[in-house]
Amino acid sequence: MKKVVIFNGSPRMDGNTSTILQMIERGAKEHHAEVKNYTLFKLRFMACQGCFACRMQDDCLVNDELSKAMEEVKTADAIVIGSPIYFMQVNGMVKNLYDRFFPLIGQDGTPRYGEKKIVTVYTQDNEDPNMFSMYFDYLAAVFPGFGFVDEQRIVCVKGNDPESAENNHALKNHAYRVGQSLA
Repeated sequence: MKKVVIFNGSPRMDGNTSTILQMIERGAKEHHAEVKNYTLFKLRFMACQGCFACRMQDDCLVNDELSKAMEEVKTADAIVIGSPIYFMQVNGMVKNLYDRFFPLIGQDGTPRYGEKKIVTVYTQDNEDPNMFSMYFDYLAAVFPGFGFVDEQRIVCVKGNDPESAENNHALKNHAYRVGQSLA
């Protein structure tokens, strides 16, 4: 059984990012994957402290509500991360999550916990799904160090309309199929 860990970086529990992530989760679960789901805005966690303790040992010294999720990431087969785009970039919660992934990179720059598929979900108001592609590629450049490979990217446009994902049946079907592919 494949294990999928989903991180929802949206503060809106019923918004577009959540809708897409729910479809990915449904696709994975209905095809027998074990799914762990974390909503970053419900977790109390600190940003990376830059202490480099994870360079001396295999783990982060910060012990907070994100620590359990990080343990799940280590043994996962796939990671899914969703974020709305604020001011042309992922929001602060997702940026903090990426920083906290630093212990996944070994001292030699290779992944400590093997390779995992990665799915990124971005919701943006801009109607051009490629508007921020260069930024998304920039973010994805660090993924191989974490062990995140074979990125699949889903971009939902018209994100200021809280129903744009819900009303886009092709997008929801695609998200479901992506979840299915992770199982």
